[in-house]
Amino acid sequence: MKLPTSRFNGKLIINTMAIILLIEAIAMIPSVVIALIDQEKDIAISIGMAAAILLGLSFAGKAAVGNHHTKVKLEESYFIVLTLWITAIVGGMLPYILVGRDYGLVNSFFESAANWTTTNAWVVDVNALPRALVFWKAISSWLGGMGIILLTIVVFSALGVGGQKLAGAEITGPELEKHTAKMSDTAKLLYILYGAGTLIEVVLLKLAGLPWFEALINTMSTISTAGTIDYHGVLSHHFTPLIKIIIAIFSILASLNFAIYIKIIRRKTKEALMDFEMHLFVGLIVVSTVLVGLILFIKGYYNNPINAFVNALTGVVSFSCTTGFTLERVEMWPSACKFIFVVLMMVGGCSTSTAGGIKVIRLGVLVKLINRGVYKRIHPRAVKPVMIGDVPVSAANASSISTFMLLFMGVYLFSALVLSLENLDMETTLTAPIALFSNCGMGFSQVSNANFAIFSAPGRIYCALLMIFGRLEMYALLIVFSRSFWNPDKA
Repeated sequence: MKLPTSRFNGKLIINTMAIILLIEAIAMIPSVVIALIDQEKDIAISIGMAAAILLGLSFAGKAAVGNHHTKVKLEESYFIVLTLWITAIVGGMLPYILVGRDYGLVNSFFESAANWTTTNAWVVDVNALPRALVFWKAISSWLGGMGIILLTIVVFSALGVGGQKLAGAEITGPELEKHTAKMSDTAKLLYILYGAGTLIEVVLLKLAGLPWFEALINTMSTISTAGTIDYHGVLSHHFTPLIKIIIAIFSILASLNFAIYIKIIRRKTKEALMDFEMHLFVGLIVVSTVLVGLILFIKGYYNNPINAFVNALTGVVSFSCTTGFTLERVEMWPSACKFIFVVLMMVGGCSTSTAGGIKVIRLGVLVKLINRGVYKRIHPRAVKPVMIGDVPVSAANASSISTFMLLFMGVYLFSALVLSLENLDMETTLTAPIALFSNCGMGFSQVSNANFAIFSAPGRIYCALLMIFGRLEMYALLIVFSRSFWNPDKA
């Protein structure tokens, strides 16, 4: 089969699509096993068929392209990443479609998009899913948390020089730093850290009293900052302060820049502990927890100050890490608490982490830019660079961050306008788009429980696209739709 000639590396695109479909097919096997354990043979057959279809498409893709070169242009890396994420999400729909529960195409697309983008939003009640699909929900969130491109680079390090550009187009944050000689080695190291954190959290949740299945699915969903899974009330029954703290701690750890852990492994502990973004992120959590805890205690929502601050920490971590989990009725909390949560949800976690949002480093740079602007008004001839630690922020990076912030607010306002056509109350209309765009999933009022079934079918499709838009930090989509992308010679 001869592919049509184009300026895109078509063979590489098809090859990486085949890799992702292969990974998805393998990842469905545990769900088949769980269905067999539960004696749900029809569900096991349905998920097995989904895996077989993806496996067949993967082999067909590999056979079609054969050998290919690995050179990737910077501009086409965004198109490849977008294509691969859509491939993963569409492939992830198959188990929902084939189990015969009439979830529908729109709902299946929404659920798959929410899983892969680690957004704690849903339109199909988790209690209506068989255990096998609940596990698929958790494992697809786990894979989406670190990023499907990184996993592709790990499995097929033959991507070589193209791996850096592909990962850079996908990973959330201002820039991607290479910590080893090869991008594949960096990806492997990141997944080792990710896997080790997953194993530790599973064991701790089990020791804290959660059954094995609930410990496993909630570990995969929280370490990927995709929220908690309260399947048939088991988690709420065991949701002790100890389990809340364990989930909160691992949500925070997953929301830190993974470069910090690599530095610690490389015995650069002092450099890691001095990280500016980490200090700012932890500081935001501490200050917000104190403020929310005091508000809850003073307003009489909790008579015990310990309960007030533990629940405040749970809520703050839920929104700041964009995990979107809480079993407390935060929609009943004071408006001041909700305002703090909305701000935290917009800011999100650190760059190069599993969290969503604007990212703390961008907020830090923006504040420093504003501070420099004030200083330059007073001392117009002074030279005052914007410093992050001991490193000056280049003019190009400062401009890129400022553009991103404006673009983020522009997309949010446009999305609020689009969702206002659903004619819901103002609190729902204003918090739903930021919940989706930041990949938190939980807003207030009618979406306080992350249930987006209240939206129409077109509204759900837009919500799903907004989750993807937020996960890829907008540029992968915007670049593809720009005129200069398709006509580079005229740019």
